[in-house]
Formats: sequence, structure tokens, C-alpha cells
Amino acid sequence: MGRSAQPPAPASSRWERLPAAALALAAALFACVLFPRVQANPHLVGSVAGVAAGLVVWALLLWAAARRSGRRFQIECAPLLKSHYIQGSVQICVYLYWGWYWPNVYAEAPLFLAQLVFLYAFDALLSWTRGRSWRVGCGPLPIILSTNVFIWFRDDWYYWQFALVATAALGKEFIKWQREGKRTHIFNPSAFGLGVVSLILIVTGTTQYTFGPEIATTIGRPPHIYLEIFLLGLVVQYFFSVTLMTLSAAAVLCFLDLAYTRITGTYFFVDTSLPIAIFLGLHLLVTDPSTSPRSNSGRVIFGGLYGLANFVLYWVLERYGIPEFYDKLLPVLALNLSVRAIDRFAAAGWLGLLARFEARFMPRTLNFAHMGCWAVLFAWMLGSGFVEAPHPGASIDFWKQAYVEGKPGAGKKLYKLIGAQADGGSPAACNELGVLYLQGELVTQDHGAAAFYFSKAAASGDRDGCANVATQFLFLHEARSDADVAHALAALEALAEKGKDARACSLLGIAYETGRGRPLDAARAAQFQRLATLFGEPAKPVQPAWQGGLPAVLH
Repeated sequence: MGRSAQPPAPASSRWERLPAAALALAAALFACVLFPRVQANPHLVGSVAGVAAGLVVWALLLWAAARRSGRRFQIECAPLLKSHYIQGSVQICVYLYWGWYWPNVYAEAPLFLAQLVFLYAFDALLSWTRGRSWRVGCGPLPIILSTNVFIWFRDDWYYWQFALVATAALGKEFIKWQREGKRTHIFNPSAFGLGVVSLILIVTGTTQYTFGPEIATTIGRPPHIYLEIFLLGLVVQYFFSVTLMTLSAAAVLCFLDLAYTRITGTYFFVDTSLPIAIFLGLHLLVTDPSTSPRSNSGRVIFGGLYGLANFVLYWVLERYGIPEFYDKLLPVLALNLSVRAIDRFAAAGWLGLLARFEARFMPRTLNFAHMGCWAVLFAWMLGSGFVEAPHPGASIDFWKQAYVEGKPGAGKKLYKLIGAQADGGSPAACNELGVLYLQGELVTQDHGAAAFYFSKAAASGDRDGCANVATQFLFLHEARSDADVAHALAALEALAEKGKDARACSLLGIAYETGRGRPLDAARAAQFQRLATLFGEPAKPVQPAWQGGLPAVLH
């Protein structure tokens, strides 16, 4: 008798023998090269296309192995978790408001999408490689959003952004422990990826490959951003009872900052009492319910340690010349590792008694009480000017005076503030930075850098920048270019002819007398020298204005 015909395999079974979903996602990632944002940089095109090709190769290798073993590529729809879609929605609100005041955020949106597609494909392939079904849910969304609010890689090195995302997924998959009878991941996934990559960037000295410092600064551009983050944080705190971690971290940071100011007479965080990036971190990075303590006492300890670690790390990073924005990223790894120990400590002694006392109350009632305490603290921060209000440390003159008075760390913070404002495009700060490079007191003397910053200030019409371009040229015979000197002297001549600018007259008198930067003209030189004397400036100054040292007024 012949063999009976086998019934055809169900359609779903046939599809399970092909990693079609991963291949489709890889194709979607490859299609991202069509975005104008991606096409603008060949290196970025290469990163996106190369990563997509890597996913395709991985899927085909799995397919080849599955054809021999009969393995199927099963997919399950995971239930929607509040911790995923609520946190993702809150993070999107932060991006929308931030991007309104820093358009780079909106321009980066296609790359956020590319990362999200990549993470879904990576998660699918990793699940199948590990021999289990791929559970599709919203999990990748908060990982991508909480990662990109702290670090983006620049276009030429964007493949590292995909490596960062993959690191987050690998940490969640492989680094686990037994907790409360369940096998669960140790680290907050996004914090793990950020922490590992931060350590690599610090060790290799390659922070310049990222927009990390710019992100930490521009997140504070929107008005009332502290209030927005506070209100959005209340949504997360309401649903997940994580208020105590944010509250204790903020309380510790407030106390330490006020104590530092009381002791030193200056400010720890230079131009703010609590940096907005840290404020965001204590809402996003330490509030993952899965990787934080279960008890209220443990959450207070966990959050307090995060605040203390931020403070200490900021000081350490500043001391060794490492960008301070890493201070909020690095502590989370150690804190996640300490969770079981914190839980044990919180369950013992008088803290255990406190936990048993709290058990008499409904958890939601306790959480409302905690949210009320956090609201009171934030109201004080807002009403006292601790956040949101103009900060005295944002003034260069404040730090100049602090330096003159010998206040701790004032010189380094003066240089840092001037540099930050110069990078932000302030002509006056560019001129101040040029002075610092010429003086060589707070930074290694560099006349080339001084000429660059003086010229940058002069190009924006800054009078002191023009004067210092001319002064450096006439006294030290140094300039970035002849065009810069010509522009500066022309601007000074226009000022001298309009009003009583003694310094401009003095410099122009020297230029016409020596024929440097201006035609040799004795009559014109004498005219400007008389005006300089009339307006109270020596006709022939014997030293440049910047040689008086920092205690004198910087020009």
C-alpha cells in the first residue's frame, strides 16, 4: 500500500519556519537611509545600512540552522504593560517640549525611529537565538526614549548608537539574578547601556563623538522645564509608587548644595542649584520599578544614595577634567547591584519595624502622602528660586570676584562658565576666553587660541573683541588672519569717529603711526593720539590691557 498523503501544514506553521518579521524589520531599517536626515551624511548612511545588513545576515543564519533542526520562529503578543506605555508617553512629552526650543531634537526623530526598528529586530533575533518565542510589546519604546534623552552619537560614529541600544538589550537578557523567587534582570536596561558606554567614552577620551554635553545643556532651554518634568513625574509616581526615590534624591542634592554654598560662599554646580539634566535623571533613571527596592525605606535609601553619588561624581569628574554630564549616568549601575542588599537592610532593625507599621496603611494612601511631600519640597524649590529663577552663578562677574577673593574652585568654575557661554555663541564670553588664553593663569597659555576667540568676538561686533584683536596684533605681532585685523581696525575706527572711545583712538593712533594694519599716516596718527589723551587714555599704552592679571577688569 502506498503512504497516505500528509495534510498540508497550517499557514501559520509555514510562516513560523521563516524569520519573516526580523527580515521585514531589517528592510524597514534599511529603508531609513531614504530619510533626508540620513542621506545628508555618507557615514550615517553606512551605519544604518551596515546594521541592517548585519540583521539580515543574522536572520539568514538562524533560518539555515532552523531548516536543519526544525526550529520555529514563534511570535507572541505580550500584554501592554503600564510601565512601558505610560513611561513612553511621558518621555515623548519631554521630547516635544524640548524640541520646540532646540530643533535638533525634531531633526533627530528619523534616527530615533531607526533605533526603535533596530531594537525590535534585535530583540526578535536574540529571542529566537535563545530558543524561545519573541514576545512583542512596547518594551523597546521607553528604552530608546530614555537612552536618547542623555546620549546621541554624532553622525560619523552613529554605529555606536546602535551598539549602545544593543548593549541595553543584552544586559536585560543575560545579566540576571534570583529575586523574590523569580529570575529577573538586574539593571535598568537603558541605564545599563548608558553606563557601559559612558565608561568606554571616559576611558578612551572620546566624549566628543557624542552630543552628550549639548544635550545636558539644551534640555534646560525651555521655560519652566523643571515644572514640566515635575508634573510629568507625578503621572509615573501615581501609577508606580516610585515617589520616594525621586524625593530622597532631590532632598539630598538640595541639602548638599545649600551646605556647600553656606561653607564656601560659592555654588557647587556653577550656574544652577540643581542641573536640569540631574533633575531629569532622578525622574527617569532611578524610578524603574523592576530594578529598584520594594520597600519604602529601601526606596528612600536608594534615592538618597543616587543624590549623594551625583554630588560626589560631579566633583570627581570636574577635578579630573572629565565632562560632568556623566555624573547622573554612572551611579545607576552600582545602585542596581545593591538593590538586594538595600532590601535586606531595610527589612532589619528599626527600619523593619517601620515597614511593619507602614503595612497598616493602604499602599495607595502612602503613595499619595509621599507625592504630597515631594510636591511641598518642589514648591519650596520653585518659590525660593532654587530652580527656575536666574542664578547668581550664571554671571561671569560673580566668579571673577570669587576668584579674586580666593574662594575654593572659583578659578576653574570661572573658566568653565566662560567656556560654556563662548560655546553658546556669546561674543563677550569669547572675548573673555581669549583673555584667559593670553594670560595663561587658569588655562595653558595659547596665543593661537586667544587670537581665534578674539576674532570670533570681533566678528559678532563685540567692541572689546575688536580692541583685543588690534592689541594682540600691534603689541605681539600676532593675528589669526590679516582679514581679521582689517575688520577689527575698521570697526574701531567707526567707533572712534562716532564717540569718545579712548581705547579705540589709542590703538588707531599706533596703527597709523607704525603703518601696521593701516596706511602710514602721521597726521591721522596724531589726530587719534590727541583724541585718546583728551578722553583719558595714554596715547601710547606701554602694555596690552590683558597683562594686568585676573584681579583687574577683563577687557
